[in-house]
Amino acid sequence: MKNSAKIRPWFREHDGWWYVTRRVNGARVQTKLAKGRDNEAEALQRFYELMAAAGAVEVDPAVSFNELCHHFIAWSKENNEPTTTAWYLRFLADFEDHFSGAVSQLHKRHVDGWLRSHRDWSQSTKRQAVTCIKRVANWGFEEGYLSEIPRGIRSLKRPKMARREVVVESDQHAALMKATDDTFRLFLEAMRETGARPGEIRRVTANDIDVDRGIWILDEHKTRKKTDKPRVIYLTPRMVELSKMLMTRNPDGPIFRNSRGLPWTANAVRCRMRRLREKLNLPAGTVAYSYRHAFATDGLTNGVPIAEMAELLGHSDTKMLAEHYAHLDQRVTHMREAATRARRS
Repeated sequence: MKNSAKIRPWFREHDGWWYVTRRVNGARVQTKLAKGRDNEAEALQRFYELMAAAGAVEVDPAVSFNELCHHFIAWSKENNEPTTTAWYLRFLADFEDHFSGAVSQLHKRHVDGWLRSHRDWSQSTKRQAVTCIKRVANWGFEEGYLSEIPRGIRSLKRPKMARREVVVESDQHAALMKATDDTFRLFLEAMRETGARPGEIRRVTANDIDVDRGIWILDEHKTRKKTDKPRVIYLTPRMVELSKMLMTRNPDGPIFRNSRGLPWTANAVRCRMRRLREKLNLPAGTVAYSYRHAFATDGLTNGVPIAEMAELLGHSDTKMLAEHYAHLDQRVTHMREAATRARRS
């Protein structure tokens, strides 16, 4: 059986560049990704882009999981948003370090071992990882690469969706703002003021901003296919002023940029939050999305009706909000007051 070689970025000390080595038309080719050991996040993003752009490869009769992934990524590039393809690649590239055999040999124990090796992954991230593996196999069967879905993959169960318990409190936000640079402070402030998804904030351009009405209008967003409507993000007075400043500074492309003037990537935001979490000894699970949870919790605590809160967050109904974002059980004082009001005659 022929297995595909593992393709991963690597760092060359003598010239200070991140590289990836790939086979192109049968020849081994080294491609520069990013300069500087500290720029691994940028190297990974460039790596994902190269992987997404790679064409399909020939598949042996005993198809390896790695080869099936190459086919799947080529298909995803043509049928999904770039962020979705990058999401798949993040998990699939990591899984190559744990399994490179034939799809038919893939068993639940391989995936369980992979998940155990990532002790820092939340239950939600592990659920996403299993979803990714199952999606590739199901797609392979649908497209005719597999004669059947292997039993080992059919038996995989996704971890239950965990409630998103971690929110960023006011004192933690102040500490985060103090510990980072001006460019990421702007990103943190936008998350705190809007409750928008980090990916939505990363993609906002000057063309998306309606200053007069005080809104951002995103035609492309996470739930577009489900809602068939643009995502409207309502701005506080502070965010209107911040938007004016940034759209003047960056009239073309995303308005939120890092210290080098480049748009923030998902991986760069994730790495920055991880470093800040470790530096400030914040609770495990404090990530960029924690600002969104805090926005929902604060809004409900302050009396914003749940239907209006769902609209602010871009949900089509209140189900997701009620199940995952209403952290009112953490606000003991508020809930005791609610109990008192409920008991009054």
